[in-house]
Amino acid sequence: MSDILTPIKNVTVNVDDPDDHDLIVKYCYALSVKERVLIMKALLNHTESLSSLARTLDIPVSSIARHIDALTEAGLVHLAYQPGPKGHAKYYAQAILSFTVSLEALPGEEPAETEYLVEMPLGMFSHCHIKAPCGMLGKEGPLFGFDNPHLFFSPLRAGAECLWFDSGFISYNFPTDFSRIRTFSSITFSFEICSETVYYNDKWPSDITVCINNVEVTTFTSPGDFGGRRGKYTPLYWPLTSTQFGLLQKITVNAEGVFVNNVLASDKVRFDDLHVYDGTSVKLDIGIKPDAKHRGGINLFGKNFGDFPQAIVMALR
Repeated sequence: MSDILTPIKNVTVNVDDPDDHDLIVKYCYALSVKERVLIMKALLNHTESLSSLARTLDIPVSSIARHIDALTEAGLVHLAYQPGPKGHAKYYAQAILSFTVSLEALPGEEPAETEYLVEMPLGMFSHCHIKAPCGMLGKEGPLFGFDNPHLFFSPLRAGAECLWFDSGFISYNFPTDFSRIRTFSSITFSFEICSETVYYNDKWPSDITVCINNVEVTTFTSPGDFGGRRGKYTPLYWPLTSTQFGLLQKITVNAEGVFVNNVLASDKVRFDDLHVYDGTSVKLDIGIKPDAKHRGGINLFGKNFGDFPQAIVMALR
């Protein structure tokens, strides 16, 4: 009587299932040597002893034993006993007929995307209504003459790295190709900004208002127009006597309200009030209201100007 076990027909493992990872590694390691593949071939529909495998494959018995141990450890081969003239003899047989490693995701809900980021170049504004003094700078030099608002829509604006104006507003429209994902509950805009005056003045307040989708979310006060040292990314051509850098402002609207630099500023506007899923874009307005107490102008900075290597970033989470 033999105790050879009937081999399992098929084992399926999946890389998407953490419980299968150890078994996948074992199977792949066990078959990573050609001699072990030849052993599996020799065991197709047969049982073999170590010595018979050694003769068939012309491999030393000691090497066959080492390879058999690896295959047994992986569960691809099992030890069997068959009666012989001197008692029960050891034989080896297939433990499974096949195994499948699936590289497909397991069925179930698709994982929710947790963040959607867009960085809008500074010069890619969609609209502006501003008053001089104003201007726009690129990485290599000024893009056109200063103090002429009509030039702000020049195609050269695509290369803007710093822009400024005395009053009015500037608008950016961000894409809404995230609209199929309805799991977001907060929106954040971040940008480097400061006040604007002649040369620079660290104590020159400016009340700057931010609107999202035509909803006024907050007004913060920029303390000044900063200079006195070169901005970390400000080009060398721009004189130290002029504006050099700003402060990074982060405006977040979520289910609790409006946060400015992680501090709750108001609970009157919440994420759902912005209707970010309703249109083809999300509009951001940055400006100074006509009735602002401090009408101290605006400087906005791009990736290659000021202290922070970013333009205007929208993040939904």
